[in-house]
Amino acid sequence: MIKLDIISGFLGAGKTTFVNKLLRHYIDSGLKPVCIVNEFGETGLDAQIIEADGFRAVEIEGGCICCTLKDDISVSLIEVIKEFSPTNIVFEPSGIFIFDNFFDILKIEELKRLCEVGSIITIVDSVNFTFSKAMFGGFIYNQIKNSPVIVLSKLEKPESKGADDLICDIKNINPNAVITSKIWDDWAEEDFDMVLSRNGKVETEHRAKHHSFLKSETIEPLETFTQERMNELINLCTTGKFGSICRVKGILEVNGRKVLLNIAMQDVTITDFRGPNPQTLTFIGDRIKNHKITKFFDN
Repeated sequence: MIKLDIISGFLGAGKTTFVNKLLRHYIDSGLKPVCIVNEFGETGLDAQIIEADGFRAVEIEGGCICCTLKDDISVSLIEVIKEFSPTNIVFEPSGIFIFDNFFDILKIEELKRLCEVGSIITIVDSVNFTFSKAMFGGFIYNQIKNSPVIVLSKLEKPESKGADDLICDIKNINPNAVITSKIWDDWAEEDFDMVLSRNGKVETEHRAKHHSFLKSETIEPLETFTQERMNELINLCTTGKFGSICRVKGILEVNGRKVLLNIAMQDVTITDFRGPNPQTLTFIGDRIKNHKITKFFDN
């Protein structure tokens, strides 16, 4: 029976980074994993990032898997199983994923014979937890409440709020969750074995508000950026000039090198990108000022 792992977490929590580490763990253990990614927006960037690191990934885009794309995930699961014959499927839903009714997908007769829920893990952002909980608490509570395992991210960053208070907050939401607060670069095989040992379906609790108030805007810049130009873009995103932006992710060419730009609330990360992908940026937020974003790139 193929195990289906679900790696949830709010926008920018670090799901794709964790998924890459989990895929590497499976491969090193002699297994044959495949990743299915559902992004909120018009770009399949997360799947491209995973594939750039040498893993197999299938993208489902253009909506949310937990509501409008339920049929797509069932079809994709069956196709992935037939094409790749994986031992494990790692499913990375969008950051605004809610658990309600998701498990109905696996009640389809053909899927029941092929796969079962493996591990359910929620990534919690130690840098942005307080802010994101205040602004988008429904998604945060839903994902934490319905996950038997919580993995804290970004603890190595100086902006991190630290683990102790965060664990206390998480325990107030889900007292039964197993929480790991080890910096990811220090993880060993036993750390993966620990978080993967708590598997099986959970009963969904705490309904989240629907995500219809969140919008996305995808831009394909034509320019080559200078460092100053990129700094200007980051400032506009993090100071509210483009609206209430909670997530920006994309690939830019800056001073002749290709970089992956990640903005989660006020947390900005820039890393080199190895893939051949064209420049693209996706903005996610509430009351996005599309005209100002378009004007910036037109200029």
